Amino acid sequence: MSVNSTIINALKPYAPVAFHHYTGSETTYITFFTYNERSGLIADDDEKSTIYSIQVDLYSKGNLETLEQQVKDALKEHGFRRTWAMELYDISTKTYRKNLSFRLNKQVE
Repeated sequence: MSVNSTIINALKPYAPVAFHHYTGSETTYITFFTYNERSGLIADDDEKSTIYSIQVDLYSKGNLETLEQQVKDALKEHGFRRTWAMELYDISTKTYRKNLSFRLNKQVE
């Protein structure tokens, strides 16, 4: 299963999930993208694992604490490790946003 499919399947029980850009009408939703992909382990001139750095963005008109914990737990179950987070608020749309960064070291299939 691809990394994107893994993320979507892990997070869709909690809110609508979209790769890069959400076009739906819900006010609470999740977007994500990969911002770095590199070799994790190379042996015998062959890539044995790949490290993915992904950003998951949570959006809501209200409190994001529960959704944030659900996202952290769901991705942890799939081998992702959180590396940093940042909170934002868009005053023009009155929308809270939480950026979460995760790292996954995945064996090459």
